[in-house]
Amino acid sequence: MIMSSYAKVATKILKYSNDCYENDLEPNIESLNANRLGISDRQYYQMLKMLTDDGYIKGIEFLDVIPPEMSQINHPRSWYITSDGIQYLEENSLIRKAYNTLKEAKDWLPLDEALVMGAFCIQ
Repeated sequence: MIMSSYAKVATKILKYSNDCYENDLEPNIESLNANRLGISDRQYYQMLKMLTDDGYIKGIEFLDVIPPEMSQINHPRSWYITSDGIQYLEENSLIRKAYNTLKEAKDWLPLDEALVMGAFCIQ
């Protein structure tokens, strides 16, 4: 089974949905599927359920059946990102920028590692 973090895959799905919205395009199943996202079909189905439950995407219709692997979803042409989904993308972008800035600052600050580690040790 291929594994990927929720945040990483959620961001890809939301970014694609947002790009379709901003460019007035219809989502394409070939661009938004489990294989393209690097996850299993089961993870894809669950991810879409979570994004819908979290209020980030609307328009997805789930047909749950037994066995679960036979469950289906409607065509993505009716899916759309919500304002909460757009906000999620913006907040993630700001957090990522702050992280990268701090990481870069750490790289160019001349700190002695032993001195830094010593500051966290109890004497």
